[in-house]
Amino acid sequence: MVFSDSQQSIDATFKFLLISRSARSISLIFVTLAFSLYLHILGFGLVFIGLVYLPIVVFNMLLSLVLGILGDRIGYSRALIIGDILPVFGLAGLSLSTNIAIVAVSAVATGITGTAGGARGAFSPGLTAFIASNWPDEVSRVNMLARMSVVASLSAIVGSFLLLTHGYLTPYFGSVGTFHVLFVASFFVMLISLVSLLFLKERRRPRKTSRVMKRESFSYLLRVMLPNIMNGSAIGIALPLLPLWFELRYSISVSTVGEIFTLAYAATAAGSYLSGKYLNSARISAIRVSSVTRFFQGGILVAIALIPFLPAAFILYAARSAVAGAGIPMRGAISIRGIGDEDYGTASSLQGVATRGSQTTSGLSGYLMDASFQSPLIVGGIIQIGSSIVYYRAIRNWEKRRESSAGESQES
Repeated sequence: MVFSDSQQSIDATFKFLLISRSARSISLIFVTLAFSLYLHILGFGLVFIGLVYLPIVVFNMLLSLVLGILGDRIGYSRALIIGDILPVFGLAGLSLSTNIAIVAVSAVATGITGTAGGARGAFSPGLTAFIASNWPDEVSRVNMLARMSVVASLSAIVGSFLLLTHGYLTPYFGSVGTFHVLFVASFFVMLISLVSLLFLKERRRPRKTSRVMKRESFSYLLRVMLPNIMNGSAIGIALPLLPLWFELRYSISVSTVGEIFTLAYAATAAGSYLSGKYLNSARISAIRVSSVTRFFQGGILVAIALIPFLPAAFILYAARSAVAGAGIPMRGAISIRGIGDEDYGTASSLQGVATRGSQTTSGLSGYLMDASFQSPLIVGGIIQIGSSIVYYRAIRNWEKRRESSAGESQES
C-alpha cells in the first residue's frame, strides 16, 4: 500500500482492487441473502427480523462517515482496508454461534445491508473516493466503476450459488448447520478481499485545507443527497427481506431463492457491461441514463408485488437487476462530479451516511410485510420512482448553471 504519483503504477494495481471486489462480493452477497432466511429458520418472526436491521444500518452509517473523513487524511486505500477487517470478524461470529446477541453483533460488524443487489460487494466506504482520486477524467471513472460492477455482479453469482447449495448440504449438516458451513466459507473468501487491498497504490492528493469540506463541494453534495435519501428509504422498505419475501410469497425453498438471485446477478453484470461499453460517452447524458434506470427499478418493484406467478416475478426481477446494473457506474461518477479533489472522502462518506441512514426504514419492512405481503414492494417502488424525478431535476439544474457559466466565460 504505497502512495505514488505514477498513473501507470496505479493502473497496474487496479487488478488487486478487482480481486478484492470479487471476493468481497461473493462473501457479502451470500451473507446478505442468507441472513433473513437464517433468522427465519432460527424461529424469529417477520417484525423482529425487520427490526434487527436497524442497528446494522446505524452502524454502517457511522462507519461510512468515519472512514470517509479518515480517508481524506490517511489515504483511501487504508480506509478500504479498515472497512474489510470488520466483516472478517463478523463472519467469524456468524460461523460459531446461534445466540441471537452474538448473531446480531456479528451481522452489524459484517455490514449486512438492506440490499442484496449485484454491486453490493463492490462498494464500501472510501471506494468511490479512491476511484475519483486515482482517475480524474469522468469517462475513465465510469469505465473503472463499470468494470468493478461487472466483476462484482459476476462474483455475486457465486455468492448466490452458495445459497443454492443449501438444499443439497442440509441432509449432511442440517438446515442451521449448513448455514454455519457456508458462513465459514464466506469468512475465508473475505480474507482474500482483505489481503488483496494491501497491494493497492494511489495518487498523491491535494492537502486538506478545510476542516470539513469546501462550500462548493457541500452545495453539490446537497443536490445528490436529497434524492439518494429518498432512494435509500425505498430500498430500506422494499429490499431487506426480499429473499424471505420470495420464499414465503411463492412457497419455494432456500435453494430456489438462490436460483432467482443467481439470474439477477448475471443480469446486473450484463447491464453494467453494456453501460460501460456503449453508454460511457461524453455525448450521452449520464443523468438521463441514471434517472431513467432508477425510475424503471421502482416501477418493476411495484409490478413484481402484483404478480402472483413465480416465473413472471423471476423474469421481472432479472430485468430490474439489468436496469440497475446499467445505471450504477454513471451514478457513481455523478455522485462526486461537483466535489473538490480534497473532499472526495468526506463527501462520499456523508452521502453514505445519508443513504444508509435513510435505510433505517428497514424497521418498517417486517411490519408492512406482516400486514400485507405486497405493501413493502409497492411502497418502496413508488418512493423510488419519485426519487428518480427529484434526482434528475437536481443534477440537471446544476448542469444547466454550469453550462451557462461556461458560456458567459467564453463570451467575456
